[in-house]
Amino acid sequence: MDILDIFKPNIEKLAEKKDREGLVRALEYRKDPAVRRAAVKALASLGDRAALEPLVRMLKDEDKGVRYDAVEAVHRLGGTGAVEPLQQALRDQDSDVRYAAAWALGETRDPRAVDDLIGALGDDYWRVRTEAALALSKIGDPRAGASVIVALGDDYWRVRTEAARALGMLGVPAAEEPLVRALQDENWRVRREAALALGRLRADNSIEPLVALLKDPEATVRASAAGALEEIGKASIPPLTRALKDPDRGVRRAATKTLGRMKDPAAVESLAEMLRDDDEVVRDEALLALGKMGKDGAEPLRRAMGGGEKDRPGDGS
Repeated sequence: MDILDIFKPNIEKLAEKKDREGLVRALEYRKDPAVRRAAVKALASLGDRAALEPLVRMLKDEDKGVRYDAVEAVHRLGGTGAVEPLQQALRDQDSDVRYAAAWALGETRDPRAVDDLIGALGDDYWRVRTEAALALSKIGDPRAGASVIVALGDDYWRVRTEAARALGMLGVPAAEEPLVRALQDENWRVRREAALALGRLRADNSIEPLVALLKDPEATVRASAAGALEEIGKASIPPLTRALKDPDRGVRRAATKTLGRMKDPAAVESLAEMLRDDDEVVRDEALLALGKMGKDGAEPLRRAMGGGEKDRPGDGS
């Protein structure tokens, strides 16, 4: 009879003594999965790669909680050797184990995981699909582009959000049109990530839709659209200049601020006109923007300072 059949292992004491062999033996304690889970975590904390092989075996444990903890342990100890067992765990019958495996594979940044993660984009559980999209963005392999574009149409907003983020990281030109459509998504998080992705792709064809997004009801979406236009660069200046005349003061504010950050002399005269806008915030943003232009903005600023407050409309004069 094995001694484990009689005595319950004291994982805390084994961990204190850094008794790797004792902890490995504790993995075989069949009476209580909580003991095996504790042993798995203790071995991971020891950081001894000699424990990797027995931990890999725990990925087949009958208890899903043990398998879940084994995924992280294998990831922590395995290095590049963890990829293959984690790929197997991605096909586990339990959705939480698959979720953990998708996360761990993303953390490896190993291109060998791409095909399995692409398959996980079709998982029944939304958390697995979400984590698979995030993992693919971390790995950054363009081979995943077409499948992530499909995920941009997922029924669940969290999956769509991570798919949009991933497409920006993957740098796939074919993603531009689907991302422009995603700017109209019902969920603001998806719209925000789609805008940021288009900025990373420097997608000229997205400029007008991004300018339109400056009217979005969510401030974080408007800020992301403005940031994307700034990343796209000089091609954004004419549409942003036209946006300075938009009846929506929020759009005028965002356009003025964005043009100021871009510091392009081509926008100076248009920004100078905004010093006479009937919205105080727009005027202030125009002052700040021209101040960032150096000598190009100096003359409009001098004129504004010389004109005085009475020349500004909306001041009650």
